Amino acid sequence: MPATRRKARDSEAAHQPLLPEMSVEESGGGLAKDRSSILLLLLLYVLQGIPLGLAGSIPMILQNRHITYKEQATFSLSYWPFSIKLLWAPLVDSVFLKQMGRRKSWLVPAQYLIGGFMLVLSSYVKDLLGEGDDHVPNVPVITSVFFALNFLAATQDIAVDGWALTILFSIQWFSTWGPWPPGGKIRGHGVHNI
Repeated sequence: MPATRRKARDSEAAHQPLLPEMSVEESGGGLAKDRSSILLLLLLYVLQGIPLGLAGSIPMILQNRHITYKEQATFSLSYWPFSIKLLWAPLVDSVFLKQMGRRKSWLVPAQYLIGGFMLVLSSYVKDLLGEGDDHVPNVPVITSVFFALNFLAATQDIAVDGWALTILFSIQWFSTWGPWPPGGKIRGHGVHNI
C-alpha cells in the first residue's frame, strides 16, 4: 500500500508547476507598474558601467605612454573586484540599515562614493597619467584607484542585482530581464566615450 501512495504522490507532484502562475491582477499590474522600476534599474546599471568604461580605456592610454607589458598587466588587477565579489555578496545581502532598507543601504553610499571618488580623481588625471615628456604614469597608484572604483561598482552591482530580484513582481517579468544588466553596463562603458 505505501508504494501505491508514493506513486500517486509522485505523479501529482510531476504535474504541478514549481511556481504558481500569476494573473496580471495578482502580479500588481504587470509591465505598466514595473516600468519605472525597470528604468531605475537600467539607470543604475549604466551608472555602474561608467567606472568600468573608464578603466577599459586606461590600457590604451598606458600603451600610448610606452609603458611595459608588465605594468599593463599590473593594471589588470583593478578588474578583480568583479571577479571576487561573491566573497562580500553575503555581507551586502545581510547587513543593512532598517531606516534605509536592504538595498538602498548599499546603493546610496556606493553611488556617492563613486561620484566623489571620480570628482577627486578628475583633479589628478594629468599627474597620474604622466602628462608631458618628463612625467611617467604612476601605474601602481592608477591600479589602486581603479581597484577601489571597481570595488565600489561591484558592491553596487551586488545590491542592484538583489534589488532587481526584489522589484520585479513575477518570475515572468524577471525571466525577460536576463540580458538587460549587461546591456546597461555596456551602455555605461559607452558613456565614457561621450
